[in-house]
Amino acid sequence: MLNDQISVDTIIVNYNSTNCLLNCLESLYRARGDFRGKIFVQDNASTDNVDRVLQHFPEVILRKNSTNLGFSAAVNQTLKESRAPYVVLLNPDSYVMEGFFEDILNYLVKNPSIGILGPKILDSDGKVQGSARSFPTPLTAFFGRRSLFTRLFPNNPITSSNVLTTRSDGVTPMEVDWVSGACMVVNRKAVETVGYLDEQFFIYWEDADWCRRMWEAGWKVVYFPRACVIHYVGVSSDQLLIRSLYEFHKSVYLLFEKYSRPSSLITKAMIISGLYFRFCFVILSGFIALWIRKHQMPLRGKTIPPLGVASRRIRVLRMIARLNIGGPAIHVHLLTTGLNKEKFDSTLVTGIISPLEGDMSYLFESENIKTIVIPELQREISFKMDLKTVAKIFRVLIAERPDIVHTHTAKAGTSARLAALAYNLIQRKSLRVVHTFHGHIFEGYFSRGKSLFFVLIERLLARITDAIIAISKTQKEDLAEKYHIAPPEKIKTVELGFDLNPFLNSNALKGKFRQSLGVSEDTILIGIIGRLVPIKNHLMFLHAAKILLKRHFGPNLLFVVVGDGELREKLERFCHEENLCEHVRFCGWVREVARVYADLDILALTSINEGTPVSIIEAMASSVPVIATDVGGVRDLLGSPEDFTGKDGFMLCERGILCRNKDVLGFVRGLDYLIKTRTAEAQDRVVSARAFVRERFNQKRLLEDVEALYLELVNS
Repeated sequence: MLNDQISVDTIIVNYNSTNCLLNCLESLYRARGDFRGKIFVQDNASTDNVDRVLQHFPEVILRKNSTNLGFSAAVNQTLKESRAPYVVLLNPDSYVMEGFFEDILNYLVKNPSIGILGPKILDSDGKVQGSARSFPTPLTAFFGRRSLFTRLFPNNPITSSNVLTTRSDGVTPMEVDWVSGACMVVNRKAVETVGYLDEQFFIYWEDADWCRRMWEAGWKVVYFPRACVIHYVGVSSDQLLIRSLYEFHKSVYLLFEKYSRPSSLITKAMIISGLYFRFCFVILSGFIALWIRKHQMPLRGKTIPPLGVASRRIRVLRMIARLNIGGPAIHVHLLTTGLNKEKFDSTLVTGIISPLEGDMSYLFESENIKTIVIPELQREISFKMDLKTVAKIFRVLIAERPDIVHTHTAKAGTSARLAALAYNLIQRKSLRVVHTFHGHIFEGYFSRGKSLFFVLIERLLARITDAIIAISKTQKEDLAEKYHIAPPEKIKTVELGFDLNPFLNSNALKGKFRQSLGVSEDTILIGIIGRLVPIKNHLMFLHAAKILLKRHFGPNLLFVVVGDGELREKLERFCHEENLCEHVRFCGWVREVARVYADLDILALTSINEGTPVSIIEAMASSVPVIATDVGGVRDLLGSPEDFTGKDGFMLCERGILCRNKDVLGFVRGLDYLIKTRTAEAQDRVVSARAFVRERFNQKRLLEDVEALYLELVNS
């Protein structure tokens, strides 16, 4: 295999971009897979605690300079230490997409005459950066990508001939003059021939110079759009904006001097004046744009009304913090891909998952859905990162100009709604905002003080939200009456919907999961499915297992934990200490989860808080009896109890069994009842549950409900 034959080193030069660097490294390790090679971080005297890199990635080779030597000098330091046949130069404010290394190295091995290869580089809003270009000419100073003349005449032939990415079909590699140093892959043999980067270029244009020297020495430079990175432009340079602009224009002149000798005084004067004019324009326009954003006033006189949404597709920007395994990711996938494409144009914005979470982004692999990744949009709370997230979402709103922003999960809901507020105020728009509560964080997650703080935040955010979606009747009552998040008329109940066919037909998979576990048909399988996090209270499940196993069931009982997360090590240690290892199996995430339900005898849920748990719906569709704690929207699924007292520690419901929250003994009695009872009444309960979810939680009903809400909002 290729990754057994070739090693590739990666060099990242960092300057006060450590937060972004950590995200970059995480994406880099995910994309590298099994490829061998070292990762070097050459730090240019950062003051933002770059040592954090080693705390998260101890295998990284970190070198720290006492002063800022500039990009070229820092790269050269590491190039002299690196030994791999190929080297990736990568900016710290980049995010490497999956498949990057395999695609590029396959191509380089087959084309040994290539000295430098540049991948496709995307902005954070998904637009292709002009990272493949022609060598600059004297006119480039006047017609660069951000010059005044280019803004006045964006389709002029001079600018078009300079930015070569516009000629790419997005698939076929093509030879170009030069590629951006934000991400380039360099052939070691070419470096040995051409030499290192020219250190007179402190920052900027050293990449154009290197590529030119490659061509002059007989090496090719290729733009390779099959591999991709996202580049969050200017994180390092924004630290010292005026200095970085000065160095940019200085490097342009150095490049001109290096390759245009001898040149006339007139030519030099033209170049210097053009660069000076451009330098002043960029600074002035930047300050003006900043002032406008802070002080934008309504236009005087008549304005032209925008094109009515009735005459075109409604643009929906859907946002979720991360596509980790669970109901929200499934829900978002269905809404993003299932809306009527003749009426709606959907774009998905998402963050990245943490290393311990299961990833459901594979749902979108075969779908032609525009997806924008914002790495700063993460589960953890960080004021600096969250502020960047809001700013980046604001940029996405300006680029995409949606009619509706629909947010899912608390973190995405907070960031996106703040960005939408700024967008409506600054751009004078009437962007509609919808937020779905898949659960809530007001109980079971934090201390009482923190929970109250989050309640207050959600009350404020509700004021700038046009519609709030609750996914169950009980959840709407909680939001409106218990926590007073918003008035009842603003909260719409839209129950979840799924493609239930894999679960309705799961009987065809019977026996496969048991076979993978190596257990017989007479073994009773009791399963719990979900993230291994505190709110799911897996310890209650394991305590119940310990009590049950002390009774006469012994070896005929097997408790199955399907899922992964931050508590796995702790839970496994508990099983070891309590001698439960023989009777408890940790299976991790199972992608084809329908085969798990096909063999389960009982599904258990022990959560402290829930919205509408997907595992219960899937189990009911698969004809698996359910026992669950009475939290969130669980009662809406299982139905009203036949006996409200729960004198035996559990309550028989129309479609399952309820237990009190955190009541281990009651939960054990409920499990004991399910194991021993094989009556017609128990079978009727399973049949009723299956019919209930097939009728209430199908995807057709969900899509119709959401489409009707969107149309109501844009036409109001």
